[in-house]
Amino acid sequence: MEGLDTTSIVPLYKQLKDLILKQIDEGILKPNQKIPTEQELSELYQISRMTVRKSLAQLVDEGILAKKQGKGTFVQEPKITEDLSNPGSFTNLCKRNGKVPGGHTLKFMLTEATDRDIRELQLETGEQVIWIERVRLADNMPVMLENLYFPGHLKNILTENLDDSSLYQILKEKYGLHSGNSVMEIEISECNSYEASILEIKAGSPLLLMREIVYDQYDKPLHRSKSLIRGDKFKYISPRMNVIKSEK
Repeated sequence: MEGLDTTSIVPLYKQLKDLILKQIDEGILKPNQKIPTEQELSELYQISRMTVRKSLAQLVDEGILAKKQGKGTFVQEPKITEDLSNPGSFTNLCKRNGKVPGGHTLKFMLTEATDRDIRELQLETGEQVIWIERVRLADNMPVMLENLYFPGHLKNILTENLDDSSLYQILKEKYGLHSGNSVMEIEISECNSYEASILEIKAGSPLLLMREIVYDQYDKPLHRSKSLIRGDKFKYISPRMNVIKSEK
């Protein structure tokens, strides 16, 4: 067993933190695995519980570990991370995060446009939309319930098989359409029983609700979307650029 060096200038809490990180990197401690208690770590490495607590607190704050009330401290499974300044397709997002993308189509039909469809897709009253509902998988685990709405004039895509496929790739290769600019909004939602059954979580669990209007290369609405995303599996980052410092 690798121990701590009491003669080192590196603080003991930092040594323990680095040791736990090393054990995670080497697969000794695995995602969702419970780690020893504060008391057990204190006795194992002959250090105070206060030192152990400081190490664990930093790892929890950094999202490496997670405390579960009444159960203990567990290794956090790495979340799928997307940079909102450079968003891409779900397929590419999974690949960038070392996950195998997949999906199943739940609904794929031509239907009457709602007021929201007409407004956001710039349609005429009475036009139809193509409604696609898909559950998206990462390493065969359901992580997103996605609803897409396309203008009805693209109804040829109804012949496509979307399971385990990139819709953007199909649009690019077969229809010459590329995604361009988009407008996105994200909020918190509470999942209902249907959404919970699809995503294999408990009803009432918090989800990230993402709505987006995606435009094509001609700056015309390509589709709108409503995606319900498991917050325990995803993380979004958004860099702030050209921030003006306030005058002192």
